[in-house]
Amino acid sequence: MGRRTPHDQGPSRGQEATIRAERTDSRPILTDGGVGTTDADSTARTGTSAQSNGAAPSETGVSAPAPDAGMAVWTSQVRAFAERCLRELSTGTTMLLTLVGTAAGMQLFYGSLWEEMSAAMIASAAIGTGMFGAIYVCLYAFGYLLAGDLEDRRYEAYRSMPIAASADLTGRMVAAGALAAVAFGLTLVAGVVTGGTFALRSLASIPVVVLAFVVTCLFWMLVALPVIATAANERLAEYGVPMIAVLGYMLTGFNGANVAISPLQGEVLNYLPNTLSTRLLIYHLVPTGEWADAGLGPPGPPVGPEYVLLLVAYAVVVLVAGTVVTNRVLYERGWWP
Repeated sequence: MGRRTPHDQGPSRGQEATIRAERTDSRPILTDGGVGTTDADSTARTGTSAQSNGAAPSETGVSAPAPDAGMAVWTSQVRAFAERCLRELSTGTTMLLTLVGTAAGMQLFYGSLWEEMSAAMIASAAIGTGMFGAIYVCLYAFGYLLAGDLEDRRYEAYRSMPIAASADLTGRMVAAGALAAVAFGLTLVAGVVTGGTFALRSLASIPVVVLAFVVTCLFWMLVALPVIATAANERLAEYGVPMIAVLGYMLTGFNGANVAISPLQGEVLNYLPNTLSTRLLIYHLVPTGEWADAGLGPPGPPVGPEYVLLLVAYAVVVLVAGTVVTNRVLYERGWWP
């Protein structure tokens, strides 16, 4: 996709209040304004600021933050990481358009060849292709920027700052997930243009659709995390890791949307992370009562609550694994926050 531009090597000045460490001999501490030092002047400033926010001074003269200050700092750090990731990815217009528009372009191309296909089959294929686009964006946007930070040795500085590792991880996931949602939405629009029809099965479908999409994004970003964290190779992240999405798309028949062209058959398509979420989305977004005629079976649709629980289980496992890797490998702070 191309390398990052030099001027986006870190948070902007407006975000330095959130992620910043002054290189002095003093130990960095959290303040309500970001990062300070423990010299006499900053201690006095910290105490004054904390008292104005309702905090009580400690015996050392450094005031403890107000109860909600920790969450405010964490939220600010999440926002800073997310904004920085989005800014770096948007510096190259061609790269950004390619990233979010590839799946939609594929759907437009396929749609021109599917003139005899039913509206339900086109819509199903569009969801499968859209999920491919979302997974690809997550793997690229998350992995590429993380690998760049590791190669630039930026984490050597982050480890000396009072940064919450979970805020780093969450901010990166929010940025990649936002771009993935754009890629998925554009592909559904392309599906409508090529003759597909979409409709919610019921109002109860809304949380299932949101859950399926979010869990898919989380799962594949955190699958990439240990690979990138241990290899720390920007080229691997840019070209190698996104191939996971391509292989999954090809080996499962449009992520389970067209079982006739999938080398994998049977119930396994209702259990793999990429196919389960895709087939749940199809069931809840495509108005068809003929599952097999739409190219989706066998097997039948994943309609039971056990499939939703399986999605939640996938999310819990990868979030725990991602937290461990972030704390242990990236920030070298132990196994758990």
